[in-house]
Amino acid sequence: MVTEALILTIQVSIYATLLNIPLAILFSLIITRYKSRSINLILDVLISLPLVLPPVLSGYFLLIIFSPTGFVGVFLNNVLGIEVVFTKMAAVLACSVVSFPLMARAVIIAFDSVNRDLEKIARSLGAGYIRMFFSVTLRESKYGVMAGILLGFARSLGEFGATIIFAGNIQGISRTIPLAIFQSIQTGNDNDLGLLIFCSVGLGFLAVLINYFLIHKSIRNNRE
Repeated sequence: MVTEALILTIQVSIYATLLNIPLAILFSLIITRYKSRSINLILDVLISLPLVLPPVLSGYFLLIIFSPTGFVGVFLNNVLGIEVVFTKMAAVLACSVVSFPLMARAVIIAFDSVNRDLEKIARSLGAGYIRMFFSVTLRESKYGVMAGILLGFARSLGEFGATIIFAGNIQGISRTIPLAIFQSIQTGNDNDLGLLIFCSVGLGFLAVLINYFLIHKSIRNNRE
């Protein structure tokens, strides 16, 4: 069970992170580059809401939206024949929603630290917005962006509340390490519990350590 939960946790966290990256970049660009207080306020609230809500409540909202009777679930089930609730896809979406605020806020800070004069120079030399983004904005903020992505990935590794409500606790499908730890405590399986705790702490420590070095690399890069 330990190996299966470990592999599933890494898979779900990677998929959730990949799902969040384009959205985090898009929202961050709008907030840091588009000077509209009302739009920025709405986006800021949407980004921050999963951070302050109990994860269980986020999972409940996802359950309502993607259930066979939900407004998105009806379309997916009846038109596309896709079931989301209590699947690996549900675990990915749950981790994605809960981890998104941490990633997005880190990317916002990274984009906000970029020297705008460099962007203006690139535009004056004929670079389009897309080229300017990759050649200036993303290049100058790459360490901060990577730190944000890693922070979101680390949060996905520990997601429990939204996952158990929306994806269930199904072995091989949605039983990630946090849910496997819960299952081991419930059943009194101390052998698996010790290994699961070791894996959880080890993955979290590694992610936080790499994040620490990326943040300091970003700070040093901005000072130069």
